[in-house]
Amino acid sequence: MLRKLLAFLSVYYAHMTVYRGEILFWLLTGLAPFFFMAIWVEAARQGLTDRDPLAFARYFFFVFVTRQLQVVWVTWTLSEEIRSGAFAFKLLQPLDPFWHYLAQHVAERGVRFPMIFLLLLVFLWLYPGALFWVGGGRLFLGLAASLLGFLLNFLVAYALGLLALWLEEATDLYNAWYVFFMLFSGYLAPLDLYPQAVRGVLDLTPFPYLAYLPAALWSGEPVPGVGRGFLVLLGWTLLAFLLARGLWRAGLRRFSAMGA
Repeated sequence: MLRKLLAFLSVYYAHMTVYRGEILFWLLTGLAPFFFMAIWVEAARQGLTDRDPLAFARYFFFVFVTRQLQVVWVTWTLSEEIRSGAFAFKLLQPLDPFWHYLAQHVAERGVRFPMIFLLLLVFLWLYPGALFWVGGGRLFLGLAASLLGFLLNFLVAYALGLLALWLEEATDLYNAWYVFFMLFSGYLAPLDLYPQAVRGVLDLTPFPYLAYLPAALWSGEPVPGVGRGFLVLLGWTLLAFLLARGLWRAGLRRFSAMGA
């Protein structure tokens, strides 16, 4: 079984290497955290916040890394394949299309990682001494949060992509999800700088755990309520899974009823 899984992923990895130039372009379009880093580092240097400039640098670098681990495009792929009719060929295969789309994303990370490593070297050159060893426990928890965040993001994007079976355009819905991510995940600023009342509401949503939780763990920031954060993230991931499977079953019946 493991050999089959590795072979399955290797096929998609080989496919993704063909698009490494495009993947590099996608990665460069995701450099927004570095612009926010520059703003907050300068604010710290001018004494507008009590946080150390290198602390902001560390945090936003790991926001960037976390975001790169969670990039998904399945909404666009599904919408296009449903409109063009190519989705019907996926249904002829013995494996649920969900696994093909997931394998594409996992294999693409293998192409993206070396590019992230090069940016790490540039970051260390610009901010020497910014990174330090935070401990194996924090590294593991940050990675677990990032991977779980990727799964949640993928399931949401997959569910929204399936809505193309009912709607002419489903990608705008994912764009709305991304706006909420930008505002409430710690992408623009560390969430501990937000008003406490706002934090109380956000803690019930999945957004703080998509970027802020893993970035804070990896950058050595204090993170109260890590266990609760994982429970909330797991709960939202389960809800997204149930939604995706429900839409898949309903959408499959609709797709078949339409004669596809």
